[in-house]
Amino acid sequence: MKTILFLLAVAIGLSSAQPAAFAQTAAVPAPKKLSPEELKQMIDSKEKFFFLDVREPKELEERGTIKGYVNIPLSQLEARVKEIPTGVPIVSACARGVRAAKAAAILEKSGYKQITLCAMEDYKSKGFDLIYPKAN
Repeated sequence: MKTILFLLAVAIGLSSAQPAAFAQTAAVPAPKKLSPEELKQMIDSKEKFFFLDVREPKELEERGTIKGYVNIPLSQLEARVKEIPTGVPIVSACARGVRAAKAAAILEKSGYKQITLCAMEDYKSKGFDLIYPKAN
């Protein structure tokens, strides 16, 4: 009987310790997706941020991007991650937000913290200013 009570006490003690263990491995929340208006506000207020456009250069030429962009296609991001500054908010962008979310995950794995994402097709649909750089 003492053995059963001891095992029960140990089981209760372990079960109460589990939430703390799970809390340490809890998933990091997904980066916020900016609305076109939020991105426009950041630009207009001259807020300091790093705008990472992860589309292919031809897409920027055809569909546009914002002034001050840095283009690192998603396929090259892991190899070029050191080109991205630390200590400033990063806005990861692509056409619809899918590649931008993948880029945000790569950046988070590399230790970046202040990451949001946006969909340039949404931004463009609002009629906000874009530039059309020539692809090399």
